Amino acid sequence: MTEANFKAGNHNYEPAIKDGKQQPYRHVGKYRKRADARDIVTGKATFLDDFSVPRMIFSRILRSPYAHARIKSISVERAMAVPGVHCVLTYKDLPKGWVLGWPPHKLLMDEVVYFAGDPVAICAADTKDIADEALELVEVEYEKLPAVFDAVEALAPDAPVIFPGKFKSGTNEVDPGVPHFQPDGPWWQMKAGDPAKGFEEAEWVAESLVEFNKMPAPNAPEPPGAIVRWEGGGDYTLWVTSQSPYICKLYNAPRIPHSNLRIKTFNVGGSYGNKQSLSVTILCAALAARVTGRPVQNFMSKTEQLIAHEQRLGSKIKAKIGLNKEGIFCAVEGCWYVDTGALADAVQGQVGVGLGEAQLVMAKCKNWNLDSKVVATNKCPAGIVRGYGGQELNSCLARVMAATMRAADMNPLEVFKKNYVEKGDRFIWRDGHWWQSRSSMMFREAMQKTADLFGWDEKWKGWLVPTEVNGRKAIGVGMGVIGNADVAEDNTEAFVRIIGDIKGRGSTVIVQCDLTESGMGQRAAAAKFAAEVLHVPIEKVYVTEPDSMNNPTNFGLCGSRGTITTGKAVSRAAMDAKHKVQELAAAYFGGISPDQIELEDFQAFIRDRPEKTVPIKKLGPKDLNIIGYGNHIEQFDVPSCCLCCVEVEVDLDSGAVRVLRFVNGTDIGQIIDNRMVRMQMQGGIGSACLDTATYEECIYDVNGTGRMLTSNMLEYKWRPFNEFPKHASAIVESQVDSFMFKAIGIGEISGAASASAVLMAVSNAVGVEVNEYPATPAVILKALKKA
Repeated sequence: MTEANFKAGNHNYEPAIKDGKQQPYRHVGKYRKRADARDIVTGKATFLDDFSVPRMIFSRILRSPYAHARIKSISVERAMAVPGVHCVLTYKDLPKGWVLGWPPHKLLMDEVVYFAGDPVAICAADTKDIADEALELVEVEYEKLPAVFDAVEALAPDAPVIFPGKFKSGTNEVDPGVPHFQPDGPWWQMKAGDPAKGFEEAEWVAESLVEFNKMPAPNAPEPPGAIVRWEGGGDYTLWVTSQSPYICKLYNAPRIPHSNLRIKTFNVGGSYGNKQSLSVTILCAALAARVTGRPVQNFMSKTEQLIAHEQRLGSKIKAKIGLNKEGIFCAVEGCWYVDTGALADAVQGQVGVGLGEAQLVMAKCKNWNLDSKVVATNKCPAGIVRGYGGQELNSCLARVMAATMRAADMNPLEVFKKNYVEKGDRFIWRDGHWWQSRSSMMFREAMQKTADLFGWDEKWKGWLVPTEVNGRKAIGVGMGVIGNADVAEDNTEAFVRIIGDIKGRGSTVIVQCDLTESGMGQRAAAAKFAAEVLHVPIEKVYVTEPDSMNNPTNFGLCGSRGTITTGKAVSRAAMDAKHKVQELAAAYFGGISPDQIELEDFQAFIRDRPEKTVPIKKLGPKDLNIIGYGNHIEQFDVPSCCLCCVEVEVDLDSGAVRVLRFVNGTDIGQIIDNRMVRMQMQGGIGSACLDTATYEECIYDVNGTGRMLTSNMLEYKWRPFNEFPKHASAIVESQVDSFMFKAIGIGEISGAASASAVLMAVSNAVGVEVNEYPATPAVILKALKKA
């Protein structure tokens, strides 16, 4: 592997260089205008709220005002009498088997409500306003029940059991493991080597309790929504805001017994990994559609999105870590308490990913006993979100690692470089199996270049020491590192069809691959892969509309996947189609090996005689497509890496934090599109990244109703655009053994380590360890007072 031309800060990346020669790519590594770009920026693109189905009506949901209560009585007669109302449904109308969670433990609607925001009644009416008016007339009498809002407290012997008889523990601890992710049995505890011996060999040991427990709401700009049409029997057609039609079908088909779901999507207005299964939204609409016989739209309001849609896991970690004289982590021991809220759905899989990512950061450590406990509480349910468990665990363990490095007085950059996973290192991933890395040999170089671009050596003054102090304002720096082996997660398929144009010598390429556009440009990348393999203009390549019935399997763009999974499937399909064209052309020219045939702009020719060409459309049977098939089989042996460096200013009187600079860097493998790389690296600045360190928190009225108090965009704090810090990226572009275009991608990890980097920077600025997310002024002042 060789390093590509390196351009830092200005994002002017060059195509990859291998063996001293520039790769002869026509499209890969270069910017190509996206076919959908103009429609998106001008508002012409179709989103779900732009779409309607004939005879469609609208549903709204009455939600519980209490975190835990029993419905003593409920009456819908007055609501049903409102003109324009088609149905008002409660738990009494719920068919058998409409159950959520793993193991199945929570009905869509129940006699008991489990969090403030839990569905109590569904009204479908001619308009949303009529449905809202009718729901105000539903009469409900509640009996409040004891509630619990903290994972550790929920495990206490006297804690109220939220789902009696549903979990093997008999308590609020949820059964570990989830069959789809761990088909060979549950895996929830990283155990290896001899931790006791590892701590004996450690020169420094530190122990900390770290909280990432405010369960931030990912809060994508477009709220979750669905239109469901019941086709009769078990058949339903769904138009949804999910970023993955296949995941949406995989999760929801078992929850509507004996159903066959067809999932369609349009553009999705952002997801942040958080609009995947949409189970409650979909099931509410599906139930109303089945009862009324009309297509039903169900769209969350922004407040509903904040109080009732899936949030980030709550995390508390008490752990100790040992470090030896060489700067290698040699022992890890502790327990990760995971608050799943009132529903455990994909959470056990998220735990597996978190434990896997911890091993990437401390890949040289041989001694582990890191346990996890998934715990139900009366908060809004947690679920799939950008980072998928890895950010939550990494953000906490990084603070324990920092305490150990501080005890040793070691520069974190050098420790991160020594410990991060390299080619040949082994780790257990979320499937519970051991994998051996065959990823980049240049992660250390990428870290160093990132630190150099940031100016780390000049700014780093030591642990709990500010870079500078200006009056009552102190500046500090911090860094964090993270990676993900999900970049090659999940089986993926694609077809590539070459269709002869009706007139002329040209053809058109159709990439049949189930990809929803949710902001990352992956549909454009899929077109680029096919265009590159077939050596044709990208303007002549089209990607089919996302539809679970008309496309082969693709899990979409969660888990940082996409570059490898879709890239491999599409490029293999295009290569299969190319081979078929070469065989047809060899027969056409007579006595020629298929390997001697070249393709360019839908013409085939003999390599040494390019003047004689034949259109591809003339090679096969008239009017028939030439079709190639390709797939990717799930693997976890090509992990990624991203280092984040931040500089913050802290007001020592008010505790206010301002992020001044943010630099991130990676070895991305081959760049597919230089502007999309820039977009992905900048995506590490906002929600689910820096903001989880300083702003984002869901605050509950734990002494009253249990309602969420941060239920609107005035109370729920985000970073406004005018407070975005200066940003630059360092990119190393090696050639990684991933698929034919040698890429890794970057995805969700571009900013996932920035939260821990901010807490390190804040701690250094104020001279006191801050171990609670987010580092709000109240948290910082509390730490200063305690010190």
